[in-house]
Amino acid sequence: MRNIQPLDIWSDGDTKTAVCLKLYISYDNLESLAALQYSLCDTNGAMIYEGQVIISGDDYLNWGATADSNDEAYIIAAAQLNLTLI
Repeated sequence: MRNIQPLDIWSDGDTKTAVCLKLYISYDNLESLAALQYSLCDTNGAMIYEGQVIISGDDYLNWGATADSNDEAYIIAAAQLNLTLI
């Protein structure tokens, strides 16, 4: 789990504020593509929104080459989702 810059999300007829990003790998072909499930959570850790991001191409090939692969997964996912990690 990583903290993100607070983001207001319309959910179930109400505005909720997401403050964290959670990730887990749902698929990895160990060659060229990985699918990560994500959820955006409130201050209590409750899920507000969920979805999937794909790591492929050069991002996949370079994933973990220069740093911790878990940290890089969060950086890649945050970039795809236009989120700011804090």
